Amino acid sequence: MSQGKKKDCNVLTTERCYIFGSCSGLLLLSYIGGLFIANPVTKQFRILDHSGSKLIPTIADHKDRAMCVGFAVTRNRTTMRFKIVCILEMQTVFRFEISDGYSWRLSETTITPNSKSDLTTLMKPIYLDNTLHWLRNDGSIIAFNPETEEARLIPSRFRFDHRNTLFAANENINRLTLISKTVKRISVYTLLEDSKWALAKRIKNISMDKRDIRYSNVVAYDDKCLVLREFKDIKLGSVVHVYDMETNTWRVLGAICQHATVQKLYKITPSLFFVEEDDEKHKVVVASNDQHIYLNAVLGVIDSTK
Repeated sequence: MSQGKKKDCNVLTTERCYIFGSCSGLLLLSYIGGLFIANPVTKQFRILDHSGSKLIPTIADHKDRAMCVGFAVTRNRTTMRFKIVCILEMQTVFRFEISDGYSWRLSETTITPNSKSDLTTLMKPIYLDNTLHWLRNDGSIIAFNPETEEARLIPSRFRFDHRNTLFAANENINRLTLISKTVKRISVYTLLEDSKWALAKRIKNISMDKRDIRYSNVVAYDDKCLVLREFKDIKLGSVVHVYDMETNTWRVLGAICQHATVQKLYKITPSLFFVEEDDEKHKVVVASNDQHIYLNAVLGVIDSTK
């Protein structure tokens, strides 16, 4: 590790950084009391005014509620814009708070499923086909389009252990997926048009040395690869493995030391795009010196060459 990255890591040990979402090469971050969007490739970042949000303050410091925040980025040839959507659970009714980066408002849209079921804790929403999708504990899915503000319930059913399941998407075929893991194998399911899950692929799990491994989970998936993280003995940290969906082979991607409090891994598609502030129409929020230092440190430890 370079001296610069060692310095960045020392800065980061004093504050926790939460990643709320990743979309089109941009990250939505919550850090030292602020909300930011950032491009880890260009190292650009922008602070967002979340003072008008009723939900972000109740979510920002509670990692078990991070799945309540959805991040959606859309772009065409000339412009790029984003929406942040916070979902509000009120027993059997769900509501949505929306922001375009400047203001926050509660959408008039509500959805009332026939059955009571909570959102699956720590299972981040999936943005696919211009729609955010939240998985519930009974296997059904809340879908919300940030542009049209239309919401619907996908009445799918799937019995799963959230500790061994990943909610993801196969963008190649434009389908939601569920990845279920056991000790011996990993199963990939695809959601069909009739709201039923179909088995798409079975993968032989890697052989684990039970003397060193405490547990493992699938942390990322797309149509090209699947990422598995093994949590070893506390002194050894964890190891990240990647399965190539085309060659059907496993390889070791890298390791995470025991000192790193890494809770989640996110897939990032490198991009040079960024959403600039419109300082002619809106008040620009200026980051403090501390925020500049910490955000530069966060982006500094991300290796954009891999």
